[in-house]
Amino acid sequence: MKNLRIPQQYQSGINLIIKIDEILFDKLLNVITEVHPFVNIDSLVLEISPKIEEIDIDALEDIIRAIRSIYSLRIQENLKNSEIIAGLSNSLSRDDTFLPEELARFEQRINKILAVDGSISISSKAIGLLQEYDSIFLSSRIVTDIRPVFKTETKEGVAGALVVHTLRIAYQDASGAKEFYVALDSNDVKKLQEQLSQSLIEADIVQSMLNKAGVTYLDPNSNSQ
Repeated sequence: MKNLRIPQQYQSGINLIIKIDEILFDKLLNVITEVHPFVNIDSLVLEISPKIEEIDIDALEDIIRAIRSIYSLRIQENLKNSEIIAGLSNSLSRDDTFLPEELARFEQRINKILAVDGSISISSKAIGLLQEYDSIFLSSRIVTDIRPVFKTETKEGVAGALVVHTLRIAYQDASGAKEFYVALDSNDVKKLQEQLSQSLIEADIVQSMLNKAGVTYLDPNSNSQ
């Protein structure tokens, strides 16, 4: 049996999955099956919340985060549903908080959740694809400086000045967060701007093609409508 541990940040959501009544759980299951998928979890919660008002939004977010973590675990560890259920149930059984019937209910509900190929499952797969790259962009910043060029005899003063841009890119790889710096002149900045603008145009064209083909476009930065 795979030894699984439930991280602290997901324990509240797991508890709620166990504790909510059967009617409310079935309603939640139907909603996550049918709702439009969002990569951004806040957008997903905002989309689901009006459809299941019996659960307050903070509790709903805990549940959604817990469910998505279970889907992600299945993808990352390449586990069968039965292995996940057994591993998580074994982890919970070491905690005297839960009664045997609650553990049985948990196993039944997780089995139903994992059988759903709905919004959370799709968003988990999308996040997995985004994170497969060796390096993932975190942030960037450009600092613009004036660099004086002195005359041959420095004491005679400044002969001219350069405008230099320094691009800082922060990224994350398997070893953690890192950054690097690149010096640019104004022409380099223009080329970079043109390339980024072209990428956005191409993304819009691809999105239009997907819409015409009836394929859902999963925008990581999309907000709930």
